[in-house]
Amino acid sequence: MTHLDTFKIKTQEFNTSIYAIYLSYRDQRVKWPVRLLLAFVIGYAISPIDLIPDLTVLFGFLDDVVVVALGLSLSWQMLSKNVIDEARLHAYEKMNKEEVGEGQRIVGYTWMLGFTIVAVLFYKLLFINIFL
Repeated sequence: MTHLDTFKIKTQEFNTSIYAIYLSYRDQRVKWPVRLLLAFVIGYAISPIDLIPDLTVLFGFLDDVVVVALGLSLSWQMLSKNVIDEARLHAYEKMNKEEVGEGQRIVGYTWMLGFTIVAVLFYKLLFINIFL
């Protein structure tokens, strides 16, 4: 097994764990403080607003890693074993299907929309003297 294969396996496990966290959040057996903590951690991870700006060398990214890692660790400890096991099993079944194309289509369409907007703006800026 090469290093690339090991990296692919670890990446798949990480993606499955993230999806399991989402599924755990949606489970009705999870108490509201755990849901609140999971919502905060996931929101903080994807939010552009940080405690320390990312432009600050080293500490900008370090606060993201610490807050997210501690929050996820604490939330995993607060979740019941049954919820975690069921969420991981469901996530593993869902993530290993070959029908991952929907997410790829969404990302592709978003990029196409962005490129189209940039192209239209560039066209208008390029030919703005003609219309004046």
